[in-house]
Amino acid sequence: MSASSVASTCAERLLLFEVGGSRYALPIAGVIEVAEVARLACIPSLPVRVGGVVNHRGDALPVLRRSALLDVDEAALPEPTHLLVVSDRPTGGARLGLPVDRIVGLVDGTAAVARGAQTVAERRPIDGRVTSVLDPQRLVARAQEVIERSLVRSE
Repeated sequence: MSASSVASTCAERLLLFEVGGSRYALPIAGVIEVAEVARLACIPSLPVRVGGVVNHRGDALPVLRRSALLDVDEAALPEPTHLLVVSDRPTGGARLGLPVDRIVGLVDGTAAVARGAQTVAERRPIDGRVTSVLDPQRLVARAQEVIERSLVRSE
């Protein structure tokens, strides 16, 4: 299989996961890794309710609480079981750790581009359930915005 056909195959796959009983999907090209959840280290100027960092392969990976990025109530959520390492570009770029409740699996499907400040690019039925397809670029940009706003408030 050629490199271009591998790339197009990846572009046609979505990683399904759940947070708070809702189903989400990310294009697999935007997911660097599915890792184990690690204990968050505090960032002195970032409130714990917003997030922290974990050591990911020797680098500090920012991890935001699920409620900071998605429309969910953190107090009502179970402990996350996995950490998605998401990138805003398939070839690298800014990274983000997103804790999730459960990995459902991979499905055929195409990515979607969000409009405006929304992280959800579209909602579509996948395997009989409405799934919010996230835009990895907007998700990482939203995380950066949340962190910057939190830092400004704490000064």
